[in-house]
Amino acid sequence: MADQRTASCRFCGRAPAPGEHRVPGPDGPICASCIAAGLKLVHDGQARPSRGETVLVRVTSRDDEACEFCERRERYTFLGFRRSLARMKCPELGAVICADCLDHGGDLINKAYRH
Repeated sequence: MADQRTASCRFCGRAPAPGEHRVPGPDGPICASCIAAGLKLVHDGQARPSRGETVLVRVTSRDDEACEFCERRERYTFLGFRRSLARMKCPELGAVICADCLDHGGDLINKAYRH
């Protein structure tokens, strides 16, 4: 795998711009624009194009691919019930990330831009 600093985004395929902050992942990084698109997508369910012209879609079935960042497909409620975990997928690049990891990635990007 390429160096995380120079590798293309797993979801849009774009190379990093100078000074652009991205979140490292096990199979490659995710850029801030894909995190923002993913956060909107998991809430409204509307497929959308990325800045790299790939298509980003919402995944909710427990039978579909797991998040490549945390390897989960579902979450457990306070009472122990299993619920499907919303995920964003880029079918063209085979990348998947869950809503929780998108949230965490957004927090990391925000902290990086504040410092």
